[in-house]
Amino acid sequence: MTQFLIVRHGETLWNRERRIQGQGNSPLSPGGVRQAQAVARCLAGAGAVRIVASDLGRTVETAQPVAAATGLRLDMDAGLRERAFGIFEGLTPDEIAARHPEHHARWQTREAGFEIPGGESLNQLQARVRAALEALAASAASVPGAGAGPVIIVTHGGVLDAAYRIAVGVAPDVPRTWQLLNASINQLSINGSRWQVGPWGDIGHLAGAEDDFA
Repeated sequence: MTQFLIVRHGETLWNRERRIQGQGNSPLSPGGVRQAQAVARCLAGAGAVRIVASDLGRTVETAQPVAAATGLRLDMDAGLRERAFGIFEGLTPDEIAARHPEHHARWQTREAGFEIPGGESLNQLQARVRAALEALAASAASVPGAGAGPVIIVTHGGVLDAAYRIAVGVAPDVPRTWQLLNASINQLSINGSRWQVGPWGDIGHLAGAEDDFA
């Protein structure tokens, strides 16, 4: 069995502005930097055997203090990137509705096969996330100390959402009822073909650290 501790990146400047980030880059806000430091303190003693992050700037910026605190080398995996939002990237939902009303309407219905122009569909995202996590689980046995501790993944809200849906068998077009919080720690394990969700959306490590987290 491979256990993952999956961290969503810290708050970014675009998170504060409610802009769609996708595979574009927006740096962490000052609060997001403090969130990353709080995650690092929390996971320093987790006994992790590996840390892997999406190769986008905001996840790397979140993962670097975690890698330093754990003493692990930071590996990057493009398969853990956020959904590609194509023409939506850099825009707020209101701006998308004004500029691309038909595409906005399809996006809002969570149409699983809708491929945003220049981007991905939910089905494509889910397939990519499944492949990335299964590949990481398959390679866990080759990591020194495998089985002795979890693998830390630092990634994005869309990837977290897809992973949760895969694990519990919820289709991509079903409305979400679970949280995808910045700097949250989320547990998931893979044992052969069996996926299992553990504690989800944990932000207890952020309590008292800052009062302006999103």
